[in-house]
Amino acid sequence: MKEFFLFFATLPALLCGCSSFEEFNDVPALNPISELRAGFADESRTYVENGTYLRWHADDRLTAFYGNTLNRQYKFNGKTGDNSGTFSLVPSGELGTGNAFDRIYALYPYSETATITDEGVISLTLPAEQSYAENSFGKDANTMIAVTENLEDTFLSFKNACGYLKLKLYNTYGVRVKSIEIRGNNNEKIAGSATATIEFGGVPTLAMAEDATSTITLDCGEGVALGTTAETATEFWVAIPETTFTKGFTMLVTDSNNTTLTKTTDKKVVIGRNTILPMEAVELTFEAPTTPASNEIWYTATAKVEPTWDDATMFGANAISNVFDAETQKGIITFDGKVTMIGDEAFYQCTKLTSVTIPDSVTTIGHSAFSSCSSLTSVTIPNSVTTIGDGAFRDCTSLSSVTIPDSVTTIGDGAFRECTSLKAFYSKFASADNRCLIVDGELIAFAPAGLTEYTIPDSVTAIGYYAFGDCTSLTSVAIPDSVTTIGYAAFYHCESLTSVTIPDKVTSIGYYAFYYCRSLTSMTIPEDVTTIGSWAFYYCRSLKKVYCKPTTPPSLGSSVFDSNASGRRIYVPTASVDAYKAKWSNCASAIYPYTFTE
Repeated sequence: MKEFFLFFATLPALLCGCSSFEEFNDVPALNPISELRAGFADESRTYVENGTYLRWHADDRLTAFYGNTLNRQYKFNGKTGDNSGTFSLVPSGELGTGNAFDRIYALYPYSETATITDEGVISLTLPAEQSYAENSFGKDANTMIAVTENLEDTFLSFKNACGYLKLKLYNTYGVRVKSIEIRGNNNEKIAGSATATIEFGGVPTLAMAEDATSTITLDCGEGVALGTTAETATEFWVAIPETTFTKGFTMLVTDSNNTTLTKTTDKKVVIGRNTILPMEAVELTFEAPTTPASNEIWYTATAKVEPTWDDATMFGANAISNVFDAETQKGIITFDGKVTMIGDEAFYQCTKLTSVTIPDSVTTIGHSAFSSCSSLTSVTIPNSVTTIGDGAFRDCTSLSSVTIPDSVTTIGDGAFRECTSLKAFYSKFASADNRCLIVDGELIAFAPAGLTEYTIPDSVTAIGYYAFGDCTSLTSVAIPDSVTTIGYAAFYHCESLTSVTIPDKVTSIGYYAFYYCRSLTSMTIPEDVTTIGSWAFYYCRSLKKVYCKPTTPPSLGSSVFDSNASGRRIYVPTASVDAYKAKWSNCASAIYPYTFTE
C-alpha cells in the first residue's frame, strides 16, 4: 500500500470523473437498480511499478445500461484509493421500461453521449485530447468496459480497453513541454468515434469509426519540466486503442515558448490492449529558453533564495518547487499556475539575490516587493507589468540600471529610494539623460550614482516624494522655474548639498523636504510659498541664513527648524516682522527684518 499511495499522491486523478450532477429527491418507482458494485479484473491491472495498479477516485462516475438502451449515470460512494466499492444511481428523470438486456453493460468514464444497441454494442468517444499526469495516464484517458453475467449479478469487473505509449523525453537545458501530439505515419485512427463489444469473461474489443481522428494531443498545462539526461528523462503517458503503426509514428512536441520540434520513427510500433509500451529516451534539441514560462520565476543568487510565500495571493499561484544549482548560482521557482503578481514584500531582504527575471504573466510588482535586496544588480521587468508599488526596489544598493517597459502606468512613492548605485533609468518616463523619472510633470525618482551636480529638466513641475532622498554625494541642484511644488522628503538626507535655489513659482515645501541637509548654509524661500511642512529644515545645522520673502507668513508645520543651530537668522520683510513672530512663535527670537529688492 505504501508504494501505491506514493504514486497516487502525484496524480490529479488517475480515474477521476469530471461531470457535475444534480441530486434529485423524486426517483421514479420503476424498480431501477439503485446501486452497483465495481472493481477491476485481475487481467486489467496495469502495473506502473510493482504493487501499483488501478484505483477508484472519490468523484468517479460511470455509464451503465440495463433493461433497455437508456444511458444511466452512477457515482462512486467510496474514497480515493479504494480498489472496489459501490456506485449509486444519479436519477435524471424517466428511466423507461423494457427488458432488452439480460445483463448489465458499463463504461468508464461516464459519457452522457454514449449509446448501446440492442445487441450490446456500445458507441463511445475516445478523447483526442488527454491531460498530463505524473508517472501515468491522465484523467479520463483510460477507457474501461464491464459486463455482468446476468441481471442478478450487479458486480462490474472493469477491463481496460486501451494500451499505453510511454514516452521518455529530455533536454540538456530542462525546457518545459506544453503539449505533445501523436499521429501514425499511415494515418491510423486512434481517437474519436468508436464502438466497443465485450462478452462476459472476455475482454473489450474496440473498433474505430470511419470519422475517427488520427491524432491525440497530450495537454501539459502550463508546462512540464524535462529531465536533463537520458537517466532523468521525464515520462509522458498516452492512452491509445489497440493499434499497429505500420509505418511508425510522429511526435510533435511544443515547449513553453511555443517552439515545436518533430520526432519520427519509421519502425512498426504495436500498441497492445492493456500493455505498456515504453520507448527509449529521446533528446529534444530545444534551445535554452530566454524567458521564463508563465508559472516560473528565474533568479540568480549566491545561495538559495526563500521568498515570503504566505499564500497564493503573494504570487497569484502556489509555489510547488524552488530548484537552485549552487554551481551555476541559478534558481527556478515553479508554481501550480500563472504567476500574476509579485506580492508585497515577496522578496524583502533577500540579500543573496543577484538577479531576477519575472514572467510576462505578471501585471503588478507590489509594495516593497524587492526592498533591501542589497545584492540585486539586475531585474528584468516584462511588458505585462502595469504597476510598480511603493518602495518596490527601495534600498537595492547594488542596482545600477533599470529598464521599465512602456506597459507601466503607475510607479509608487519611493519605488527606487536609496538605490545609491543607480546610474540610469530606461523608460518612456525617463529624462533625456536617463537620470530621472518624470510622470505627468512630477520628478519621482533620481539615479544618483557618480553625480555631484544636477540640473533638473525644464519639463518638471513638481519634485515628488523622496525624489532625491539619500543622494548623499549630491552637492548642487538647479531647480527650473517650472517647478511649483517641492514634495515630501524631496531632498531628504542630501547631506552634501550646499547649494539649491528654490524658484519663484514654488508655493509649497513638503514635510521633511530638506531634512538633514547639514551642508546647506543659506536658503531663500520665494514670495509665493504658502506652506512649509513639518521638519522641512530640521537637522540643517549649518543653515545660518534663511531669507523668507512672503509678506504673509506661510503656514508652518511643527519643528520646521531645529533649535540646536546657534546663530541662525531668519530674515523676513520688515513690515511683516510682527506677523512672523506671532505666527512662527517657536523661532521668534531668530526672526529679523530685511528689505528685499526686486
